Amino acid sequence: MAVSAKASPLLLVGYPAQDPDLDTLRSGLFYPGDESFSFLQKQFFIKNTFYNRGMVYSISILKDHPDLRYKLWLQPNPANIVVLLPGLGSNYTSSKITAFAELFYLKGYSVLAISDVFNWEFSESASSVLTPGFTPVDSEDIYFAVSKILNRIELTHPKRIKDKLLVGYSMGALHTLFIADLETKLGSDKIGFSRYLALNPPVDLLYATKKLDSYYAIAASWSQKQIDQAIARAVDFLSKLNGKKFNQNDKVPMTKDEARYVIGFDFHNSLVELIFSINSREDLGVIKAQSSWFSRDAVYKEIEHFTFEDYLVKFLENYYSNKLNIKMTTDELNKSSSLIAIENTLKNNDKIRVIDTQDDFLVSKEQEAWLANTLGGKLTTLSNGGHLGYLHFRQASDLICSKLSD
Repeated sequence: MAVSAKASPLLLVGYPAQDPDLDTLRSGLFYPGDESFSFLQKQFFIKNTFYNRGMVYSISILKDHPDLRYKLWLQPNPANIVVLLPGLGSNYTSSKITAFAELFYLKGYSVLAISDVFNWEFSESASSVLTPGFTPVDSEDIYFAVSKILNRIELTHPKRIKDKLLVGYSMGALHTLFIADLETKLGSDKIGFSRYLALNPPVDLLYATKKLDSYYAIAASWSQKQIDQAIARAVDFLSKLNGKKFNQNDKVPMTKDEARYVIGFDFHNSLVELIFSINSREDLGVIKAQSSWFSRDAVYKEIEHFTFEDYLVKFLENYYSNKLNIKMTTDELNKSSSLIAIENTLKNNDKIRVIDTQDDFLVSKEQEAWLANTLGGKLTTLSNGGHLGYLHFRQASDLICSKLSD
């Protein structure tokens, strides 16, 4: 990747920056509020949260698989619909998905949310392969599922959907851009998204996952007391966030290494749940411990030692090579799964918009420069926020909404 000069980042005026890792934890400040309810609703329907305002449905995607659940916030009148693709391992019920849904709903959009391919629920219901992680296949699986859901909505609620827009963050941003590439190759038989908005997409998947592994591994040299203290501070921080007792101008009360461990720990838990789900459905000969109806502890204890890099080699590469007879090395899988594989679409598709930060720890400086050179004016780089730590910030959320139509 050649490095060259890029445009100056957009300054987030008044953003209380600490450092990229601590700022990343500020993404927890992006939670749903109750602005969409009237005074009377707030007084007499206290349990009527924005999440509950949407409806949960399920639909059969693949034969002999459980139905896929999804969430729909449908405007009462015809409206454009935003399809939301979440970050790695996220479920459609997550607080961040709900916050996005509220943000867009209040701007007049209907919103459809599904789980990420690394989430056990999507993996079991809608993945055509046992092991998600190969972006071209994952994106096709997402596209097929979304197409079926949108067809149902248009059938059950005729003329309620106008234009369709695809928005993804983190891993969902990577999938969003691959779906943009997919639609350039399809004929008339396609969803036909009018906008693809990607927030903080990883540029190189292997680089990003190795970074997450390194963050989780920070605690390897810590004493149990240090680990307990880091988790206690993280729990206290999350409790304040959930109770809305943490002001956005307050400093995140953790050290840089503690923040890194918490980030790595969170992503690692998603990996553990996915591997457990895979192993429960088919024994690939990787997990040696046995699970019983009474206890899964031994299996979980073994899985907890797996890194993302282990997953890529022992599960993803293993499955594609031995089960599907598609012989690719990890580097080859990564090259096809990263943004370099769809460079022409990123350069030429005018429906694409990307927002990132100049300090996203999942993207190297060289990768940032490549992204800027490739996207040109379709990219907006923010001055601060780490990985998605700007979502709650009013200037940034206004920018996100503006990119749906500019």
